[in-house]
Amino acid sequence: MRWTMEDLELLSEEELENLEKRVARLLSVWQIQNLRGAAAVFHDDQHIGEQRRELNALDYPGVDAGKILEMRKKPVVDSLEGNMLIHPLTTPVIEIDDANTKARGVWWSLGIEGLSIHREKPLAIVSVGMVPGVHVKEAGEWRILWGVWQRTTKNEYHAGWVDSMVPTNTRPPLTPEQDRQGFGRYAYQKDRVRQAVPLPPEADTWNRYPDEWDQGWMKKSEEE
Repeated sequence: MRWTMEDLELLSEEELENLEKRVARLLSVWQIQNLRGAAAVFHDDQHIGEQRRELNALDYPGVDAGKILEMRKKPVVDSLEGNMLIHPLTTPVIEIDDANTKARGVWWSLGIEGLSIHREKPLAIVSVGMVPGVHVKEAGEWRILWGVWQRTTKNEYHAGWVDSMVPTNTRPPLTPEQDRQGFGRYAYQKDRVRQAVPLPPEADTWNRYPDEWDQGWMKKSEEE
């Protein structure tokens, strides 16, 4: 629909205010997509270097800023030579609250990696995952409150994911139980029926789950 000045002049004060709110929320969707896009490009910046501005909400109530900053100092590999992490984001589903201060979103991520653990030859990996999370406004800017890449499949390039599932690279290595509680929470298992989780947020997500720390919106109703 195209708007003319005459159309705008016919709007009541309430209608104009509602229109302004819709525009502001649409702008927020664009800003959040850019925010997550930047995080995807520099998602390994704790190893590459400080090449971007801060993207996380560090002053928000409930955030352990010290833990976030400390994690960036922990090396995962002994050498960056041959290592690569590329995870572009697709299919964004974003829902903003009425006050335009909080947002939930889910993206699919198709990735390619060159990954080593110590100094051995990097392994060529293809991966598929999802990025669920919550975003908040801090000092007038959208920031990431929580939510990181969650593995669906991750396998050596010449092997299929049914028989080759590479765990998330950490130091010390994660146990299978730790992996299941973290990055591999939604990972494919050949002896399980895969659940369609994390679910994208629905239009009423902020009415049903007003707490920004609540993760129930990502699950099927029978799992809540």
